Amino acid sequence: MNIAGEREINLVTWNESHFHQLYPLANNPKIAMNLRDSFPQPYTIHDARHWIEHNQKFNPPQNFAIEFEGKLAGAIGCDRGKDELRTNMELGFWIGEPFWGKGIASEAVKLYTKFIFEKFDIQRIYAQVYDFNGQSMNVLEKAGYIPEAILKKAFIKNGIIGDIFQYVIVRGESATP
Repeated sequence: MNIAGEREINLVTWNESHFHQLYPLANNPKIAMNLRDSFPQPYTIHDARHWIEHNQKFNPPQNFAIEFEGKLAGAIGCDRGKDELRTNMELGFWIGEPFWGKGIASEAVKLYTKFIFEKFDIQRIYAQVYDFNGQSMNVLEKAGYIPEAILKKAFIKNGIIGDIFQYVIVRGESATP
C-alpha cells in the first residue's frame, strides 16, 4: 500500500526494500531518546528484520515507512487501545536525522491521520510527547492535533523524570487533515 502526499512524501507498507535502509537510520540515540524504551538502542540489523516481518501481517496496515524522494526517512504507526479503550489509537512516529527540519513529519502525520479515520472505527487518536521534545509537539499541532493533558512526572528516561504532553484529534470535533 502506498499513501501519496505532496513533495514526494509517501507512506509505504514496510517491505524488503526498506531492510538495509532501516537499521542505519534507526540506530541513532537521538531518535531513541524521544521514543519508548521498547525501541531498541542500539538498533541492529536483526531489529530491522523483526520489525519488517512483524508489520507484514497487518491488513489493513497500521505501521508505515515514511519515504521522502524515494528514500526511507522514518516511520509512523498506531497501537489500538484494548477492551473499553478500543475507540483510541496511540500515534507514534520518528524521522531519521538526515531528514529533520524538512516538514516531512507534519505531512506524514496528516496523511496517516486521514488514513486511520477512514480505515478504522476509532473515535480518537492521541500522541504522548516527552516535555523536552518541542519539535514533535510542533509537528502534532501543525497536523491539527490539540493539547489535551500534561501528565506530571509521568516518565523516566536516562534517570531524568519529566512530564508527558498529550495531544489528541477526535473524529468529528477537529478538521481532520
